[in-house]
Amino acid sequence: MRAWEIALAVLFLALCLVVGLYVDRSAGIRQLAGGPPNVGVVRFEGDIDFASANSLITLLEAARRDDSVQAVVLELLSPGGYATSSESIFYALLKLRQEKPLVVVIDGLAASGGYCMAAAGNRMLAPSSAYVGNVGARGGRPSDPSIAPDELSSGPYKLEGGSRFDRVHQLDLVAQAFIQNVAGQRAASPVNPLKLSVEELGEARIYLGSEALALGLIDGEGGRADGIQAAAELAGLTDYQVVDLPAYLGLLPPEGGDAAALQIGTSAIVSRRSAGELVAQAPPGTIYMLDSRIALP
Repeated sequence: MRAWEIALAVLFLALCLVVGLYVDRSAGIRQLAGGPPNVGVVRFEGDIDFASANSLITLLEAARRDDSVQAVVLELLSPGGYATSSESIFYALLKLRQEKPLVVVIDGLAASGGYCMAAAGNRMLAPSSAYVGNVGARGGRPSDPSIAPDELSSGPYKLEGGSRFDRVHQLDLVAQAFIQNVAGQRAASPVNPLKLSVEELGEARIYLGSEALALGLIDGEGGRADGIQAAAELAGLTDYQVVDLPAYLGLLPPEGGDAAALQIGTSAIVSRRSAGELVAQAPPGTIYMLDSRIALP
């Protein structure tokens, strides 16, 4: 074989390698020009804390900017978590929804902050036996303001940040914002609008999926396959492929801490970390959107 033939063969192999790297990016099959659009699926499972929220928001932003992702399905199993993190995810989901359809599929449980996330979807689906709702906030019992005896303070609330009344008032403000967000989103559902009053939402009840459907807390009963179909229909897609978003975008999937199962009554509430560990790592005065059946230490 002559030298120019060898050089041409090497060039051809190098070109194939470059094309292969483009098509297969971090184990995700990237869409080639002219290929079908994608319906991206991401699963969030566990407690909502700063790390898991940041991971999911990063993923959602990447999906929003990727033109090949035409619709998103969020598969959700969460008892809730930090109020600030839950709200941050809620707003990130609303931003994504402004540009492409978003369907949330509840896989067994979306309580408190988990339901706050779910309320941002264009459509919300759940099995009839799922646990849904628990709209409200909770926090540790406030202590009396104090000043450490071995230090100076510029004000009586420098150490605690406020009075008992301030803490109770802040908890109520967070809860009311949560209730209003849910009421606003669900009342505007074109499929199954909310049938509960704001006062009834504020009771923080947990409903079965079949009950939630009757009350307008979800749009229909179904699972992942139903969510994918609904997302494709909302995007006007007939020819599409389904991709796992973290793999497709080359990002790590959003996760909480170590897996743990909390047995409450006859049901198993799955949590990525114990409530005790979640609370221990939280800043002082943290307010939670956490399933009210989970006892805080």
